[in-house]
Amino acid sequence: MNPDVAFEQFPSQTWQAPTALPLRNFFFTVALTLLALAVAGSLFGSIGYEMLVVSMGWPHILLGFFFYFGKVLRGGERARTTFVLLTLATFALWLTHYTFTITGFISIYFTYHVFRDEVFIYFQTRAKHRLKTAVHVAGFIPFILLMFLVTDPRPQHYRHDLRQVTLQNTNLSNAGWTLFPFRPISYSQNKEFYFYLQTPNNEDADAFNVVASTADTRRDGEIRISDQRWVMASDLIFKPHYAEDGNTAPEPLSQTENTIPVSLKGGHKVGQTFMAERNNLAGIWIPTTHVMAPGRNTSFDFHLTPDTTLPLPQLSPFLNTLRWMLIVILGLLVLWKVAPQFTRNREFWIYFVLFLVIFALLQKGIRLGKEEYAFPIMFQLIVVFHYWSWYVFSVDKLRALPDARTNMPVASSLYARAISSFRSLPKFIAMTIVLNLMSIAGVIWYSKLAGPAPLRFAFDYSYFLYFLVLHVTFSFAPKLLRARAKEIER
Repeated sequence: MNPDVAFEQFPSQTWQAPTALPLRNFFFTVALTLLALAVAGSLFGSIGYEMLVVSMGWPHILLGFFFYFGKVLRGGERARTTFVLLTLATFALWLTHYTFTITGFISIYFTYHVFRDEVFIYFQTRAKHRLKTAVHVAGFIPFILLMFLVTDPRPQHYRHDLRQVTLQNTNLSNAGWTLFPFRPISYSQNKEFYFYLQTPNNEDADAFNVVASTADTRRDGEIRISDQRWVMASDLIFKPHYAEDGNTAPEPLSQTENTIPVSLKGGHKVGQTFMAERNNLAGIWIPTTHVMAPGRNTSFDFHLTPDTTLPLPQLSPFLNTLRWMLIVILGLLVLWKVAPQFTRNREFWIYFVLFLVIFALLQKGIRLGKEEYAFPIMFQLIVVFHYWSWYVFSVDKLRALPDARTNMPVASSLYARAISSFRSLPKFIAMTIVLNLMSIAGVIWYSKLAGPAPLRFAFDYSYFLYFLVLHVTFSFAPKLLRARAKEIER
């Protein structure tokens, strides 16, 4: 699904389906997305969203690459060259992410991929799946850049958890060290991490304090309150816990004039950046002190992320002015590109603006979500939507073309016959269900049943981001292949 031919080349056909059809599919996809996220969140909490992204993601990636590779097999030398170039580009992005943790870029990269596919899905659906050429909407790229500037997609909005643990007040030590354990991270040595406790903000919450040092006791990190540097102290008092260590708590902490208490109450985040000294980081010891007990159970959410960079602050007046200037320039560019074809294509723009408004409202709802319920981040919602959108589109296409297989030439190779068999709606649905069930079983085995450590390479959320990069990068391949074909035709 790759829109890459000039939009003006797409003719207005009288046999097109009404806009109501793609709208119906869109709202059905949104409903499936919200239902899946609600079930995952209710069953497993915030980690359930990560499990859902991974479990639904493997069938999507495998089927997508399966169909793509068929084009490579039929594409000859140029297709294989493109395959190699895209593989090198994927490895370059992997290496960059491994070195610098470019989660925010990956999120925007995937979001653009979703927008491109939704353009194709709209026109393919309206063409009753008889669209012979791909499409590219004139002014689409500056329009997407305009949306990014308007919605302000900062990297912190896409920060994901490597590990997440929830402890009740009864699990915290009243006057000593509390261990926040998690699955070991085998590659943790010399890696930078950021952990924080999300504290309750209700008045009758059980109150605990942790301890911070006003002296710079750790040169590898700093204390943060609500993701910002805290001028009252330098470091949070804590000790990393590794898998090979015993569960014996560290020596009792001696209070000195260089330490101050930090309240775990009020809705703020209390955390610290640091560098792990060894592999298999498996928890964090934090000294906690019971202050008062109002008699109500209280949850304390512990988060560990690979991203130690400070969130971007509010823009300065100069940068905000520059942002609005870019918005105006891009807005004018969009009008200049769109205006000549707007009368013919106004239905698409109405559809796509509605698409963006729905997601903007969902994003607003996520950011304003109540503290006592862990909402997914926007990136997770977009990814799950994309999975469902592809399934809804594929089923709609197979239903619209029931005679697709009978009109196809007899496949000669095993690979071609396998692809041909997927044009049968029952077989496609059966294969999709089987792959999803296998993937869900793998994710639950690893995430909830303490599966073998090597499973992390397939079912750990942080590793799965690498496969999303591969999926998005290889989605550009058909564009390159068709561009080569057009050069040959000329």
